Amino acid sequence: MQRLPVESTDIVSIGYDPKTRTLEIEFHDERIYQYRDVEPEVYSYLMKAESHGLFFNSSINGRYRYKRIEAGEQARPTAIAFVTGNRRKFRDLQQACEQFDIEVEQLDLPVDEIQSADPLDIATKKAKTAYHLAGDRPVLVQDAFWNILALRGFPGAYMAEVTRWFRADDFLRLMEGKTDRTIYCKDTLVYYDGKRSKAFSYDYQGTITTEAKGKGHFALDQVVVMNGQTRTIAEIEDQDERSSVPPEETVWNDFAKWYVLQRKLRLV
Repeated sequence: MQRLPVESTDIVSIGYDPKTRTLEIEFHDERIYQYRDVEPEVYSYLMKAESHGLFFNSSINGRYRYKRIEAGEQARPTAIAFVTGNRRKFRDLQQACEQFDIEVEQLDLPVDEIQSADPLDIATKKAKTAYHLAGDRPVLVQDAFWNILALRGFPGAYMAEVTRWFRADDFLRLMEGKTDRTIYCKDTLVYYDGKRSKAFSYDYQGTITTEAKGKGHFALDQVVVMNGQTRTIAEIEDQDERSSVPPEETVWNDFAKWYVLQRKLRLV
């Protein structure tokens, strides 16, 4: 079970399996316990509690069946952890890896993102942070770097922050009077296993439309049509639940081909 590290004087990390409703807690004295039939909301309250130790003592300890887990009993995960909260991105990676029998798992971890003008620097540092949060297991981290030529590279690495404030109409207003509506996206994927990192990148070109269409995860998705497509990114992902670019032209596919070769060479 994957556990997340927490700040507590009593508890080191907490994990939860919603399928079996099993809560797993690692304490500072290296004891690990599993608690059975724990409701999902109890786990949620525990993670949000101001004091994890106080909530454990008042609402969990003595209320649920439990057993102690010895260190040797914990099987190390075999799947590569793709650290993202985006299900579509995980699905795209999973589809690329399935053809090579590569096992991947999605983990949504609180990884802080540095601010930099270098997309590779951002993704590499995110991967190294994610590696430790994931329990020192091999991880994959992806980052997208957007560049609107007429706006001198805006929004760059700040897409997540910008889309908290901007709606699709805001992007369209910024493009008023611009003859060049070209936009580029540099997709960077970094694999890190504690010893080495390997980066994969792909550049995609698109055009900013004059009308917003679709819903999309980001506002910009509603006004961008990638080359070779006739619909916005949002329209494609809303209706077809697939990527707006061909699967063979993605960082996911590049990673899968590289990893299967490393596995044949017994390097991973």
